[in-house]
Amino acid sequence: MKTRPLIIIGIIAIIGISLSLIVSINYEQFTNRNTIGGFNYKDTEPITQDTYLNKTISEWQKESFDSLMSYHGIYGDIFFEKLGALVMKNEMLNELNKQNIQVNNPDFKVHSGMVLTSLPPHVSFEAFVNDTNNNTYRLSGMTNQAKVEGVHITKLEFFDTSVRLPLESVLSQNKTITIRAQNGNEPQVVPYNLIVHGNHDIVVEFQNTLSVPIRIQGDGDWQNPNWYGPTILPLTTASMTFQKSGVYAWHSRTLPLPGSTSSDHMGGGQISIIPDDMSNLSFQDRQTIGAAILQNSEIPWSGMGSGNDKGITIDFNSAMFDAMPNAKEYYQARAKQLIPFDVPIIIEEPYQKDD
Repeated sequence: MKTRPLIIIGIIAIIGISLSLIVSINYEQFTNRNTIGGFNYKDTEPITQDTYLNKTISEWQKESFDSLMSYHGIYGDIFFEKLGALVMKNEMLNELNKQNIQVNNPDFKVHSGMVLTSLPPHVSFEAFVNDTNNNTYRLSGMTNQAKVEGVHITKLEFFDTSVRLPLESVLSQNKTITIRAQNGNEPQVVPYNLIVHGNHDIVVEFQNTLSVPIRIQGDGDWQNPNWYGPTILPLTTASMTFQKSGVYAWHSRTLPLPGSTSSDHMGGGQISIIPDDMSNLSFQDRQTIGAAILQNSEIPWSGMGSGNDKGITIDFNSAMFDAMPNAKEYYQARAKQLIPFDVPIIIEEPYQKDD
């Protein structure tokens, strides 16, 4: 791997920045970040008469934190999931109305998914609905206490899975990765999965939109990674040349401040380089690259696994099967269509919680 040489005067200029400028940098820019960000919770405007424990949505939204915790003490962890399902379904109906989507079954079921283990917990919910025009939508959102984070609605796309796709259809549109400041729920690295094609000397651009210099490096201990990439000054780009195809996990880190050995993680991702001859790809690389292709696709997965001896495992929220009884067969075929080499695809049976 080769990196573009840095201009020495640029490094000297960064080192020579006054201490006042260093102190003025927001502390949040030096804290560890992930690709999810925070949540913006709000009350939902009640439009249903549904209740939980004989209380309406309006009544639950007036309950104090201590009151809600006392209910949790009586009913356990299921309390916040049931309460969340009540307010989330109401918010989903609100958002459907705003977007003028008329569903066949307004009494659809909301299914819980990921639960962040705080107390009160953050609980994700999903529902899949069919509208009167035979379109299918995925509805998703988060709740905390009796508040909602907001509903995201995605119209599902379906394709003829018998068609053979060209390799170009799964490649990233360009070879540039952008590292940017956290902004709500937007990802910090775009794209997280960069998928390109080539056998050797593949050039990838990294764009640093932060106000601090960062260094690109590989996996391993951050002080002794597998490889070092370029150091990128604020608001500039740098290129890196990968000499062969394969999978490269990468991270961006701040440079240690004078007198310090600490460095903060500013996001990372994966670069998958697909060679002309895919028959020589290892089973592990087939899983890793195949999973990246599926993660970039329109498939509404809720979890995905690789790095095992079975193949790529795909999890779907059980809500999907309410609206799509043939979902398993279709997405099995769609996954095989998207991946340009052979690798086993295992769709896990949905986990069903007791009502």
